[in-house]
Amino acid sequence: MEIEAAFRAAPSFDAALDLLAEHAAQLGFDAVDYAYMPRARRDDGGWHAPSIRARNFPPRWDEGWVRYAARDPYLCTCYQRTLPLDWNVVKGAAWLSSMQRNAIAYIDGLGFLDGITVPIHAPGGGFAFVSGLARPRCGAWRAHEAAMQEKLFVLAHAFHAALGPHGTAPTPTARLTPRECEVLRHAAAGRSAPATARHVHRSVETIRKQRKSAIEKLGAHTLPQAVARALALDLLAPEPG
Repeated sequence: MEIEAAFRAAPSFDAALDLLAEHAAQLGFDAVDYAYMPRARRDDGGWHAPSIRARNFPPRWDEGWVRYAARDPYLCTCYQRTLPLDWNVVKGAAWLSSMQRNAIAYIDGLGFLDGITVPIHAPGGGFAFVSGLARPRCGAWRAHEAAMQEKLFVLAHAFHAALGPHGTAPTPTARLTPRECEVLRHAAAGRSAPATARHVHRSVETIRKQRKSAIEKLGAHTLPQAVARALALDLLAPEPG
């Protein structure tokens, strides 16, 4: 993937983060952040506070965020997902604690009223995320929301693959079979293996084998990473007809 190679070619992590911010700005986001945790959950069921690296945030923003870092409602929600989390799914939710509502208010107070977070489940139980943040409520990215989410999804996984602790070698153009492409398209739509099996009238075991084969061919560690790479390589275009 060209973008993953570009991240790898950056002379430092900070330079790569600058590049991520530049690409996110082209999608309509005013700021980005990235964090990686070897483990997201504590033994007591709570959350580890991630060390966030950000671009285009207000100065000293993190000083006030410390009290909320381990209670971030966007973090705990996106941890249960593999696809991007639209912040509107969380804002105003009935299950939010008072501390979580305060956390959202703090982010709003920084001027970031809209955004999405891309969850990245890493090998060995690690977890990372990339967020694209927008200052206007209903930011410009929402004019082409589905496409912008997909592009940020690709950027996030490419960035983590290049700069994260489990970075992998650049991926050559993979030759996937039509059925491997098909199961990845269903995964990109958020369908589980059983749901995909019902949709295409094949066994769950067959779907899992095809997923595993596609992941290996793409040099990915996880299914979401395989989807991101396949999207970046333009391998998931709908079949004619």
